Amino acid sequence: MSHLYAESINDMPGQHDGITRRHSDTDTMVQHHHHLEKTEAFGESVTFNVDVPQVFCQLDVLCRSDETDYAYWKEKARWIRFEEIAENALGRWSKPHVATLMQTALLNLKKLLQNGVIILNVSANDLLAISQIISQSLLDSDYFDNIEVAERLLYILGLPHFHHYEKRSVTKNASSVYLSKQGVISSSTFVMNNLNRRDDEIDKSELGPIDRGIAAAATLTVTPPDQETIATDTTGQQVSKEYNVKLQRKIGSNSEGASILICPVDFIENETIVFVRLQKPVELPGMLEVKISSRFIVLLIGPEENEKPLLQMGRTMATILTDDICREFAYISKNSDEIMKMMDRFMQDTYVIPPSEWDPSIRIEPPHKYTSKEERQAKERQSKAPQETGEKIEEIELTSHADLTLAPSKRPFYGLIRDIRNKLPYYISDFTDCASLQCLAATLYLFIVCLCSVVAFGGILGTATENYMATMECILAAAISGIIFALFSGQPLNIMSATGPMLILEHIIEHLCKDYRINYLEFRLWIGVWIFILLLIFVIFNLSFLVRYITRFTEDCFASLVALIFIVDAIRAILKIRKQYPVNYRPNILLDYSCSCIFTDIGENETTINDANVVDYLFHGTNLNKTSQTACTIAGGFVVGSGCSTPVYHADIFFFSVLLFIFTFLICMVLKEFRNSSFLPANIRTILSDFAVLIAIVIMSVWDGYLLLNTPKLYVPTEFKPTRPHDRGWFIPFYGKNELWTIPLAIIPALIATILIFMDQQITAVIINRKEFKLKKSPGYHLDLFVLSLTILIQSILGLPWFVAATVLALTHVNSLKLMSVNTAPGEKPKFEGIIEQRVSALLMSILTGLSVLFTQVLNHIPMPVLYGVFMFMGVSALRNMQIYDRVLLFFMPQKYQPDYPYLRHVRISRVHLFTVVQIVSLVGLYVLKNIKSIAITFPLLIVGTCFVRKLMDKVFTQEELYWLDDILPGSKESKIRGNSMARNVRISKVVWEDSNEESTEEEAEHFMHRESPFEKHHDGKIKTIQTPV
Repeated sequence: MSHLYAESINDMPGQHDGITRRHSDTDTMVQHHHHLEKTEAFGESVTFNVDVPQVFCQLDVLCRSDETDYAYWKEKARWIRFEEIAENALGRWSKPHVATLMQTALLNLKKLLQNGVIILNVSANDLLAISQIISQSLLDSDYFDNIEVAERLLYILGLPHFHHYEKRSVTKNASSVYLSKQGVISSSTFVMNNLNRRDDEIDKSELGPIDRGIAAAATLTVTPPDQETIATDTTGQQVSKEYNVKLQRKIGSNSEGASILICPVDFIENETIVFVRLQKPVELPGMLEVKISSRFIVLLIGPEENEKPLLQMGRTMATILTDDICREFAYISKNSDEIMKMMDRFMQDTYVIPPSEWDPSIRIEPPHKYTSKEERQAKERQSKAPQETGEKIEEIELTSHADLTLAPSKRPFYGLIRDIRNKLPYYISDFTDCASLQCLAATLYLFIVCLCSVVAFGGILGTATENYMATMECILAAAISGIIFALFSGQPLNIMSATGPMLILEHIIEHLCKDYRINYLEFRLWIGVWIFILLLIFVIFNLSFLVRYITRFTEDCFASLVALIFIVDAIRAILKIRKQYPVNYRPNILLDYSCSCIFTDIGENETTINDANVVDYLFHGTNLNKTSQTACTIAGGFVVGSGCSTPVYHADIFFFSVLLFIFTFLICMVLKEFRNSSFLPANIRTILSDFAVLIAIVIMSVWDGYLLLNTPKLYVPTEFKPTRPHDRGWFIPFYGKNELWTIPLAIIPALIATILIFMDQQITAVIINRKEFKLKKSPGYHLDLFVLSLTILIQSILGLPWFVAATVLALTHVNSLKLMSVNTAPGEKPKFEGIIEQRVSALLMSILTGLSVLFTQVLNHIPMPVLYGVFMFMGVSALRNMQIYDRVLLFFMPQKYQPDYPYLRHVRISRVHLFTVVQIVSLVGLYVLKNIKSIAITFPLLIVGTCFVRKLMDKVFTQEELYWLDDILPGSKESKIRGNSMARNVRISKVVWEDSNEESTEEEAEHFMHRESPFEKHHDGKIKTIQTPV
């Protein structure tokens, strides 16, 4: 019989490069070749230069049906990143949780691996070949005393696998297990009966040739009673085609499988383990619940009474294989010694918690962010780094904006040429990367928001410039500047729009022209020409490098100011409706509306305006009583009566407008955060989040239309013509209406406007190009400025407002294009993967804005309170993403409840508060001075002043404090971190930030502005004895 078994093994289709057997008294090892390489030898610190795939682990336990005597493999747990346990309810899984492992299981598993069988680089194409190799290895290692026991293991490994997601009954399916048509063994009862019999109880006459037995084991089939579709694999084994498609979406496309098989039987007295790694991943139909290829098979076999210890060791092995670093060991190892180092590394990174401090029955929720592989390796390098001695001081210079495109150069147009060269390779992809539903949602969202902003700005601008430029001019300016900038700019994620500072500048210029009797549009044209020339000088001499001195301090001040303007103006606008539609706070008092319109020439025309016919004088958007009196005056009469001065109240309109405002804001906030909720499938949550603003606008507009209240509506011009067609055309003449001396005079306001435009544009660009957004394409500061100068010139010739990058709108655009990970493991929060960098959304938004005059019948039904709610949402969303917002909240939190922000680990809380106070004072100063009309023209200089305030802070704060709270100013004498420990820490952290694909953030999406320390991340979960390194 031994001879027959040996021949069978030699004829097997599967081959392996080497088997490693570890015994207590001997250590036999066969070396083999492996296709993966390491960058350095194994030691206490190991770094791999390979990209190993993710591993899906499934733990199956050998079970027996309660109703019959048939055996089968039953899925009990699974791992993608976190553990999920199969509950007793059919098809129900536990919530993903951090695996809690017994220390005894970890030690016993290590002992089993030392004395067990490790088979690496197995060349096999099916389960039959793998089963034969496992059985032969256990026989050769003297774990099996005779061939008959090895045969039984073959039968066991060939038993069907029932997965927890399958809806049909396990017992009914198990009853249909039978051996194949070869007739060597008549019934599968032989399988179960042999499992319960000792070696000396088996009648060897029952057994046939081993090769026929192997063939029989290979043809085990499952024939469910409902006659489901059956597939046949390469070995003749029949398995169901069904896979868990829903779970398949959670697993990466390059993932591979690992099967952990727990085999408690009563014909074995000792425990052992067989660790198998296949040379190439092989799909084993029916073994895993998802359709992926298997790479690892781990068999834990032992007596029946040891089922629970075997199960705990199986859970430990699955947790190890899903660990980021230990998984590399499993793929790279060439022999058993290196496999044992996988165990050592796992134990090295594992934390032990006293059992009295934790309840083992509690399942630990997955953390919002777990320690990445790069962070763990950086922490290890830091701890292993040799301590320097002596007087040697190490210096590391840190700069705030290390972008190479911002390096100063004396070569004319050097920055512009480099930007064009960097952007050309991505130009085609800027149009092809937009094929997603998210880009469509972002386009429509931006169109509504930008149109509302342009219309509101146009109304205010018309008042400030006596309608020389109003809504129609703003719509055309948005379309022209947006299309040109989207097609040719260096950073098309920026959105061109009107800004508050530009409105102040326009009002001042118009006021000066009126005082000195200068034609406004012609003078403004020459201001635009000088702005074009000055911006061109900035481009020629590469002066955009000056934005390197704009640190986070200035960025947050400017961005927070714009966000606060959005919030305050939205509240002001909704309260202003009360003036148009006043509220009667004393409804119990009777009002006198008696008022007559008297015509002195014809007495018959006398008309009385009272409660009965007051509705006949109702005009859209005006006070009823005042409108009626105006109509009377226009008709040549005059009003007489005691009730002529009594206002007409519209409490329902004002309060309903407030409701529209509040509900729009709340719907936007709730739906935007709905992506991270636990309700509804993930794809539906994503759609609701992407279209949150559009859904809010539609719902509130329908509600408003249903109630038929005369709320203020969005007004869009219906004709394409200038607001004052008799006083101006679409092209402004260069000469003719002003004296020649006004041309050089225009340089003075042009200088102020150039500073404002440069600061407004480049601060927004710096915020958008932050590393936290993980942009992959080059920024293009110089190209942006060059394209902006052209749009300024065109807008000046056409008599249109000057549009620059709008900070809040640009942040809104970027946030709407955030890419979140799709294949997230159960329990794992979606990761922020970057931004959809493309030009199409901004281009289509600008085209739609220009065409908005064609579908005014739809847009004019949108209530203005709804759009005010959208403005409020935009301002709050932008403000919440500012670090200053988080630091302000720290004032009101006791220290024990403060979040674990990175800067709180390195800077005393009193110093953090001092930094925040200085920033708040600067922000308040900007806001107050902006609203003082007499000095509002100096607003651009005030923004530059924040840079000088930041420079003075070098005298108050240390460079280490500023490193964590802000950025280090370039070129500063103190911009070098001195000292061995600090320099080493900074070097390690910088390497991790540059090499890692993931930013270390408090939460992947919401707090993307925070700088994380990759080598001091704390583990914040607790378990009974062991916490796994996730």
